[in-house]
Amino acid sequence: MQMVFSNSLLSSLLTTVSLYQVGSFSKTLAFIKKYPEFLTDCIVLSVSSACGQLFIFKTIYNFGPIVFTIIMTIRQGLSIIISCIRYHHPVTALAAFGIAFVFISLFVRFYCGYRMKFKRGPNHAATFKV
Repeated sequence: MQMVFSNSLLSSLLTTVSLYQVGSFSKTLAFIKKYPEFLTDCIVLSVSSACGQLFIFKTIYNFGPIVFTIIMTIRQGLSIIISCIRYHHPVTALAAFGIAFVFISLFVRFYCGYRMKFKRGPNHAATFKV
C-alpha cells in the first residue's frame, strides 16, 4: 500500500511540475473553477481506481497471479462483447475468431485441469498448476 501511495504521490508531483513547465497550470485551475463538477468526477474516479487496486492486490494475494490474469482476460472479453452489443460496434470475422479462441482456450484449460485434478486424486492435486 505504501508503494501505491508513493507512486501516486510522485505521479501527482510530476504532473504538477509539467503543468507549470508548459504554462498550463493556470488554465487547469481556471477549467476547474469554470466546471466544478470536473473536480467531483476526478475524485470519484480516483476513489474508484483506489478501490480497484485494493481488489487487485487482494485477488493476487489470495488466489495468485495466474487466477488474476484469467479473471482479467475474462473481464476484458466480456467488456468487448457487451460493448459490441450495446453500442453496435461491428465485429470482423477475425475479431470474432480471436474472442472465441480466447474463451474456448480458457474453458479447455479449466476443464482439462479439473478432470486431471480428480483423476490423480487428492494427493496429487497440490502439484497441479492452472
